[in-house]
Amino acid sequence: MTVHAQPASGSVPNAAMRQEHWFIFGNLFVALSAGVLALWSAPMMLAVLYINIWLLANPHLVATYTRIGAIYSRIRLRWALIFVAPLLILTGLTIVALAYEAAGLLALYFVLQTFHVARQSYGIARRHDRRLQVPFRNLPYLLIYLFPAWGYLHRSAQVPQSFLGYPIWFPPVPQELAFAAGIAATAGALFWFARLMYARGEKPANEPFNSFVLSHLVISLVGYVWISDITVGWLVVNVWHNIQYLIFVYRQRRPEITTEKGGEKPDNASARHKPFVAVLKSPATFFLTCSIVGAVLFVAADRVGESLLWLGLPTILIAHFVLNFHHYLADAVIWRRRRAGGPDGVSSR
Repeated sequence: MTVHAQPASGSVPNAAMRQEHWFIFGNLFVALSAGVLALWSAPMMLAVLYINIWLLANPHLVATYTRIGAIYSRIRLRWALIFVAPLLILTGLTIVALAYEAAGLLALYFVLQTFHVARQSYGIARRHDRRLQVPFRNLPYLLIYLFPAWGYLHRSAQVPQSFLGYPIWFPPVPQELAFAAGIAATAGALFWFARLMYARGEKPANEPFNSFVLSHLVISLVGYVWISDITVGWLVVNVWHNIQYLIFVYRQRRPEITTEKGGEKPDNASARHKPFVAVLKSPATFFLTCSIVGAVLFVAADRVGESLLWLGLPTILIAHFVLNFHHYLADAVIWRRRRAGGPDGVSSR
């Protein structure tokens, strides 16, 4: 999801910047803590995995579908997305399974998931971007892609044999290529850090953008490179990615966000005086709804996959990946079409 940068019309309030930093670094802390727990023991890793699936991944998937109404101007596109796209995805996954079995499905999932995470980070970084004219403006966006690319090459050079308990295939990549990608990513990041230190304090409104890009680089480095276990590394990235998206979608749905985009400041004073229960009602309703619907979809996919195992294919994986890949496609279309042409129009994710 790529939201076009909006010019800064003055300094961002300190309270708003503090809130952004809480979201960014709080999410980073939770994801890294999940990795520490997963590395502690195999039972703890399974516990973190199940918590991520039921409380984060499934709601994340459903959160995308709450935004389908944003493409109200393209009714045919909406119905094609709902009914035609899943059939096409199912056909493609079945062909992959027939040709390459579970290893091929997991290989496809890992590369698409890596790209999906990078694209989401790119879009949210654009949402935070308040820079007007700065040197090397596109360098942070290049780093957003370069670090996961380095991570993918690093995993390929590792030649892992399994992922999530299933066999997986990676294209053969020489260690030298992965090392060269790491050198390029590290050099780019060091140059960006030096530029930030040189320009420190010039524009406080840029701080959430810089913090978010930094969190993406840290999570990519830890999840794809530093942690040797591919499943635990993926889990760290996935926890971070899921929380990030749930918060983003929820905040896009809040009426005060819309009011602020329309040029009026939200009434923060009245919001502060709301009862605690009233403040929690909206996020609790959103996350609980996404969790329940996500759980229903997960169980349904599991049942369908189990009932078709007689076909001799990894049908459980196919059923779940239909939901995942359809989510990737729907996400890209929704955020591309949403309020196209408006002040915060969204281009491809």
